[in-house]
Amino acid sequence: MAQVRFYKVTTLPGSLEANAFYYVENSNYAESYLTNSAGVARAVGNSAMINALISEALANWSGAASSVQIVADIAARDALIATLEANAMILVIDASADPTVDAGSALYAYDATAEQTYKVAEYESMDVVLNWADIVDGPSSTPAQLDNAVSLAHSHSNKATLDLIGADGEGMTYNGQGVTTRWATNNW
Repeated sequence: MAQVRFYKVTTLPGSLEANAFYYVENSNYAESYLTNSAGVARAVGNSAMINALISEALANWSGAASSVQIVADIAARDALIATLEANAMILVIDASADPTVDAGSALYAYDATAEQTYKVAEYESMDVVLNWADIVDGPSSTPAQLDNAVSLAHSHSNKATLDLIGADGEGMTYNGQGVTTRWATNNW
């Protein structure tokens, strides 16, 4: 049976020890995390208490936010909050800096009166990998070949003049105007 080590900290360390209990005390709240044999943490908590705290905070919240603000990360969320004078809903795309978020995004409610942020929901990240070879009916050229062709295209000195040449239903155009043909009438 594995022994469990106990730690009392103010923030959850970036590198966690396996088979450990972390008591994280910050401001008015305390959080608990228990790590498995691989050092992966899972939040320990009384979900009824947590839900009651969130419900109470949201019940007292005026809900005057008019839209959801979207930011890249927790640092951007905090920077945004410093500018807010009213309640807001904030979606954080990468909320991994929040120790209560396992992975992905999180939605927060900011209460301007209490100057408190409440996590409302978490969303898992979805990484999408697209391989060139998997594109159905895609080009037979490689990306490198396409890049090379584009870099060589229209690199001549009179490109601007040639770009003015076109065609319409009646024939050739230059700068949007029809081109007339001149016949030399001398020496007939």
